[in-house]
Amino acid sequence: MVGAALLVAACAGEPSRNQEATLAAKVRTLHAQGHRALDRGDRARARDLFEEARQLAESLDDLPGMTQALNDLGAVTALEGEAPAAIQFHQQALALAESLKRSDLLVDTMAHLGTAHQLAGQTDQAASFYTKGLALARATGNRQSEAVLLNNIGLLDKQAGRSKEAESSFRAALAINRILDNRPAQAANLANLGLIAEADGKLDEADRHFQAALELDKAVENRSAIAADLSGLARVAEAQNQPGEALAYAKRSYWSYRALGDMPRAKTELNRALALARAQGEKDAILQLETELKLWPAPDSSDKPRQDKQ
Repeated sequence: MVGAALLVAACAGEPSRNQEATLAAKVRTLHAQGHRALDRGDRARARDLFEEARQLAESLDDLPGMTQALNDLGAVTALEGEAPAAIQFHQQALALAESLKRSDLLVDTMAHLGTAHQLAGQTDQAASFYTKGLALARATGNRQSEAVLLNNIGLLDKQAGRSKEAESSFRAALAINRILDNRPAQAANLANLGLIAEADGKLDEADRHFQAALELDKAVENRSAIAADLSGLARVAEAQNQPGEALAYAKRSYWSYRALGDMPRAKTELNRALALARAQGEKDAILQLETELKLWPAPDSSDKPRQDKQ
């Protein structure tokens, strides 16, 4: 977060052009740093960086920077489960983007608004923003945003049970992201293709997609995605009647979610691992996992393990 305004004595006159350029560049740098933190799963750090970017952009009357920062703050807010608040951030960004008549900012904001509405369960509004954004992205040759919107449209189709349409959108997004060499986005597309294949019972295909996603997510250190990839591999291995591999993946997914502080998902993976260990009669694993489970509070209290309380 940005602190109080800095008072500088004995500094008369207008700031130099180099100083202005440095401050304007810092807004973009903060944006990039925030997204790197987000990729690592550090939402608190990302929010601080995005808020600093917003305040700096406001001080410079940098409207494009403000638009970007508002969308960044909305994205973090949506990830934290506060979709209505995220929508408010993105609506402010949309007003700025429209005033600037910047197609790139408009497309980006429409994608963010669609995501926030989708997370809020407002699928019709989400589809409307995605459709408008995709048309504008294609008209202006914005391939990166086109890929984002195709992926998100695929998620809507998947949610509605239209698996063939969803798969087509994910594959189209993946093709674009491979051309752009956007590894985090490729990983997301592959993971979504894995989910489609898993739901359709194409387990070998699902395993390949999750493995490829995991390799990319580890390369870019996207920790929350790594945990989800491991969870997918655990489910697929269990469905393939490979209990040893399933147990190993479930434990790794548990460790990953626990390290991130995502306790509800961590507990899901812990219970999966314990059930697999019991089914195989793995005494050492059972003892270890049962000891871990005892550290968790009763179901009607906090989801946090007792050892995490200060």
